[in-house]
Amino acid sequence: MHRVFPVVAVASVALLALIAVLLQSGNPTAVAVDESPVRAIDTRNSVPVLLGSAYRSDDAGGPEDPVAQDQPEVSSDAGMSDDAGAAPAELLTPSTSASPLPQVKKPKKPKAATKTGKARNVPDRPLDKHTGKRIVYDKKLMTVWLMNKKDEVVGRYPVVGRWDRPAKGTYRIFSKSEKSSNPNSKVTFNNMVRFTYGPDTKSAIGFHSIPRYYDGALMHPVSSLGLPIATGGCVRMSEEAAQAVYDFMKVGDLVVVLPSP
Repeated sequence: MHRVFPVVAVASVALLALIAVLLQSGNPTAVAVDESPVRAIDTRNSVPVLLGSAYRSDDAGGPEDPVAQDQPEVSSDAGMSDDAGAAPAELLTPSTSASPLPQVKKPKKPKAATKTGKARNVPDRPLDKHTGKRIVYDKKLMTVWLMNKKDEVVGRYPVVGRWDRPAKGTYRIFSKSEKSSNPNSKVTFNNMVRFTYGPDTKSAIGFHSIPRYYDGALMHPVSSLGLPIATGGCVRMSEEAAQAVYDFMKVGDLVVVLPSP
């Protein structure tokens, strides 16, 4: 009996000391502290709650956690930003639907001129394979292009000519005259640029303005430019186009004549 008393006394002192510590902490119900940085103790039912994600019970058939029911579930791959004011990840993700690309229309195939109709779909550039400074005469399209040394178009003009002359091929300008005439036809014309001869080898063929009769009347109206209705072999142009060709082309420059239809 004397041996039991000291043990009971020591146990009583330890119990009193524990009660005193609990009273000083101000939380008599807290009996355990989890020091893990990612876990906390739910004081309501002592079930661990994972901070920063939804809680999942380790028991496959256990009851649902009441804390998890009160909080919205957060997906683990939600992509939350560290910035408090950042937009949700789904708003920052670029759309995978591609904008439709603008369709580039294929150039239409040129249509040759006829005796009564002008060429259609005349291209911006001539259809020859040459480069550098030159003048290109397309008999099929009844059109002339002026090309500079950089192979750039500096002029494009409708003309009146004939399909059977001059023959397709390449030529060189051999003479120029500001004023010329044809006594047989009783006409005059301006800015003659000669590059070949007719089949009879007597009459020069070149580029020049629409001929005028001695009374000043045009051989054909300007509206006829673009038609293959010429009776001679020369290439007729408006006054402005003939002046441009005369000023641009020099003796020795290249002339390219493309085939007729």
